[in-house]
Amino acid sequence: MLTLAVPCRSDEPGLARTLEAARAALGGTQAGPVELLVCINGPDRVASAALRDVRAFARGSRTPFAEVAVDGIGPAPLPPADAPLTVAALLVGRAGKPLAWNVLRQHARAPVAIFFDADVWFAPDASAGLASGKTICAPRPRPFERIMAAPYGVDFPNLSAQLYAARLGALPPAMPEDLIEPERWLELVVGRERVVRVPEARVAVRLPATLADFCRQRVRIEMGKLQLAREYPDLAVRSAPQPRARAALASLGAADAARLGLYLAMRSMAHAVAWWRYRRGATDGIWRQAVTTKRWDAA
Repeated sequence: MLTLAVPCRSDEPGLARTLEAARAALGGTQAGPVELLVCINGPDRVASAALRDVRAFARGSRTPFAEVAVDGIGPAPLPPADAPLTVAALLVGRAGKPLAWNVLRQHARAPVAIFFDADVWFAPDASAGLASGKTICAPRPRPFERIMAAPYGVDFPNLSAQLYAARLGALPPAMPEDLIEPERWLELVVGRERVVRVPEARVAVRLPATLADFCRQRVRIEMGKLQLAREYPDLAVRSAPQPRARAALASLGAADAARLGLYLAMRSMAHAVAWWRYRRGATDGIWRQAVTTKRWDAA
């Protein structure tokens, strides 16, 4: 048995495409029953487009489906997962990715679960690996997105926040619900020695197409780094060594190296804003959607 676990905000516009891509990537490779758990979290979850997408997916797959209201405190009863594919929407009124992860962790019934975001695209063989996949990008042919794509030319050894699998017994039973970067916390808690990378399992993300969306996304990421450094300082030693600047630049051509330099300058500005906001405790609004990262229009 295998669990597919998807944390999904109630305002997520692209869940239907992601579920279809996951089904195509899984194909006929599963050796037993598969349960798909989608934790729809946030206000208006019952009337959300995300829930309609899950219902339509289950209907189109002709598979057993259940909607379960979850209080986030303990697991709720789920119907038997004895069909080749079963689907359940876990509905939570509060919003937050750590909360959704905890709900999925509590309800997953397989020994191995694959976690993936609700707004990604899969390579055809993405289900081949049971560890950290590799996040790639799908930039549109625009100068700004070429700058955004530059870091993806460097091979970072970090856990892919968009696609990873784990033995549930090796995971912590829960994570703090106030985490800003929950997957980075998870990677550090598990430790670099226990994280296996499977670069053949690839998942693609859309990049910010505007400076405003870059700032929304990057300030949150930088604030998450600050939170981990300030509130969980002992975890830093568990991180995998990062590529040095010379090695990173050597892996890029001249044009991409110049774009990377521009990107790093923008990231430094985002870090300064994040530091100023975090110091003041101004964390409200950091989960605002970067809307251009949700648009899978033709490149």
